[in-house]
Amino acid sequence: GKNPTKNIGDETAAKIEQAFNKPKGYLDQSVEHESLTENNKHTSTLSGRWVPVKSLSKMGLDGYFSDMGYDGNGGDGYVPSLTAGKHAYAVKGTGDSMYPVVRNGWFLVCDPDAEPQITEFVEVQLKDGRRTIKEYIGVSGGVLHVLAVNGNERITFDMSDVVNIVPVVEIIPPSRHKLEIPLVCD
Repeated sequence: GKNPTKNIGDETAAKIEQAFNKPKGYLDQSVEHESLTENNKHTSTLSGRWVPVKSLSKMGLDGYFSDMGYDGNGGDGYVPSLTAGKHAYAVKGTGDSMYPVVRNGWFLVCDPDAEPQITEFVEVQLKDGRRTIKEYIGVSGGVLHVLAVNGNERITFDMSDVVNIVPVVEIIPPSRHKLEIPLVCD
């Protein structure tokens, strides 16, 4: 056509579509696909899904929280996410230790399939069962370096004490929380 988006001719496109039993014009459409990172973890796609709330973070006190034991079954409802992968879950923050970045009652969507990014938030899971949300600095010499979310304290963990470092991919306001996944009816 005059303004092709497939960079091949119409005849070639039609032959490919026919060979793969695809409808006419299929190759002109945007197609969402998953790709793999170096570690063979799936990257997130903009699919939109409901993420189960799995943990409650009692922010303040010592800055740690525990998993509520809901294995992704929405034990405390769901929050919407545009970027979270299929293993993502949400943590509900309570208290004021992460203020003003995270307010009391807001949700942090954590995605174990994503890669931690320097200066972004992560959930650090420790072998003794404690969990905490911090700003990721990096790992050097077998030591994890993080900052308190409010920026007041630099903290280190020996990597032998760390089970997992899970990136926080979204922060969701409490108004978006639902106890059940909303059904969409036409």
